[in-house]
Amino acid sequence: MTEPPQTVRVTIAGTGFAADYTAQTYSMLPHRNGLLLELAGVTSGRLENAERFAASHGVKAAFATHEEMLAAVQPQIANVACANYAHGQYVREAARAGVPVIVLEKPPVIWPGYSDGRQADAATRRRESMDCLEEVLDEVRKAGSRLLYAEDFVYVDGMKALVELLREAAGMNMGRVLSQRGVCAHQGSHAPAYDTPSASGGGALFNKACHPLGPCLYLKQVEGLLRDGRPIRPRKVSAVALQVLKGLPAAAGEHFRVMQNVDDFGRITVVFEDGTVAEVLGHDLSISGIRNELSIITDSAQYDIRINPSNANELFLPDPAVAGNLLFREKLPTAAGTSFPQPRQFHAHGYVGEMDDAVACALDPARAPQSGPLMAWDTMAVLMAGYESSEKDGAFVDLTEDISRREFPPEELPDPRLFGTVLQRTG
Repeated sequence: MTEPPQTVRVTIAGTGFAADYTAQTYSMLPHRNGLLLELAGVTSGRLENAERFAASHGVKAAFATHEEMLAAVQPQIANVACANYAHGQYVREAARAGVPVIVLEKPPVIWPGYSDGRQADAATRRRESMDCLEEVLDEVRKAGSRLLYAEDFVYVDGMKALVELLREAAGMNMGRVLSQRGVCAHQGSHAPAYDTPSASGGGALFNKACHPLGPCLYLKQVEGLLRDGRPIRPRKVSAVALQVLKGLPAAAGEHFRVMQNVDDFGRITVVFEDGTVAEVLGHDLSISGIRNELSIITDSAQYDIRINPSNANELFLPDPAVAGNLLFREKLPTAAGTSFPQPRQFHAHGYVGEMDDAVACALDPARAPQSGPLMAWDTMAVLMAGYESSEKDGAFVDLTEDISRREFPPEELPDPRLFGTVLQRTG
């Protein structure tokens, strides 16, 4: 007699770009015998948007509110993929509803003073933002839920391969990550909320530099856990956040979305507890579409990860019309001329690995996400200290208070041994 399939119910809060790739990604997850993933509910600020999203993505039902959806569906996985300002509220609601796994898109929260219409210096915004995030994480911990902080760059295959290498090197007392560089850039988000601080929380430093920052933080966590049983944390930050295009003649911004209210260039230098460094860029000045790259130097290797573009595929089109509405690479402004297509882009960007981790956590109550509450906490601390540093002309800002104020027990930490394998072996 055939056993009925095990059903994992999934909900999505939001109907924009992040919600769209979330819904698509669940259909791409590796096959597991006896498992049925059900997109059981979606909600939006406007019910008609949720209904339209449900119809186009095969979601079982649309709901007017997040709380109503959680009560009706009782999901095993709740995806918070809505506007940034609602992230904290929706995580709290999911925790109170007893959802086992909560997948939270970046950023974890934004400064709560925006909703009150207040003004404050960057040091105050940092302190109050960390207070807000602590309350959110406390509710998740109290409920016994697990938070997966959805930093997709952590889950790209190149990162998995590098973690495999670090696991091997740790057995020979090697594998120290010395220097890291990363970039995330394109020509400017067209989402209206992006240029609205009260909705987005910030610009390129907050919403783009966060992407390469995530894997840099993760690799130092992994290094410490493999060698000493404790993650290596960030210690101090220097950063700049600038509005480059806004101050130039209008002609300079012809091929970009010129931000009026948020930074379009961010640079962060992180010094870790062991004195090693990471430097990440996030900006809206890439005229040729998305740029996602990482370069990692260890005591025994250098690993360069070109997420997008990658030259594995090359295309030349003298007439872009023949491509119709095909998108060869994220944010590519034109298909004309030479381009480097990225097939299976959701795999390349880590979305599939990210949601696969969420499902694995839903199936195993003892499993912690690879990118979890520690990642959310340290990312937020670095980003908010980055704006404080920028306000002080790039002076280093010490992170000791933020890093030391919250402990993360072993059950909340990633286990790099469970990150999977993507490399073959010689025997």
